[in-house]
Amino acid sequence: MKLITNYIAIIFCSIILISCGNTISTLSNGKQIDSRLAGEWTGSETDNQIEGMKKEWVMTRNNDGTFVLDFTFTKDGETNKTIETGNWWIQDGKFYEAHSESGLTDIYTYQVLDKNQIKFKSVNISIGMNKESYEFIDTRKASAKVGNSTKDGSSYEKAIKVKSVADEYKYVKEHCEGCQMGSQSLSEYKGKMYDVLHLKKSDGSDVSYYFDINSFYGKW
Repeated sequence: MKLITNYIAIIFCSIILISCGNTISTLSNGKQIDSRLAGEWTGSETDNQIEGMKKEWVMTRNNDGTFVLDFTFTKDGETNKTIETGNWWIQDGKFYEAHSESGLTDIYTYQVLDKNQIKFKSVNISIGMNKESYEFIDTRKASAKVGNSTKDGSSYEKAIKVKSVADEYKYVKEHCEGCQMGSQSLSEYKGKMYDVLHLKKSDGSDVSYYFDINSFYGKW
């Protein structure tokens, strides 16, 4: 009876490992990602980082291991926005989030609650928090899809939101290694303004990046 029970347990564990293994892929840099975490996600929290401050975000995790994090902070009736970029991966069952702006990496445990919700709990984060244990849930945006439809700057629909022209050049430098600048154009699409950077890749092919500049266009 004990042998049968052990056999069933082994089969059950094997099924779980196979199921989870199908979601894990290895990037060209050797790091691994869990495809269940890719896509466009939203979340919010209050009082965790600073007492009286509400933080909301839209996180776009791409399948190439890059991310764009659009934060909105509200405190004492004043609202500010920031955009962060970087790389993400998983290792030993933990989620790693390396921020290009600060050069620091946050580490979380994560639990996939279902295909539309992921729970994160901090292990080591680079900013001070009001609460010792920092937890939050990312919820997938209804219109978002995993894969090529994430905001990678490849079209107007997938334009990267930025706060300055400097952010555009920084993004291109980090995501198009060896690319040479060709030209920059200002374009209007469906009533919104975009910067389009045209570059030449190291292999001689052309590539363009689209940036949503409506957060600052015409406001200086």
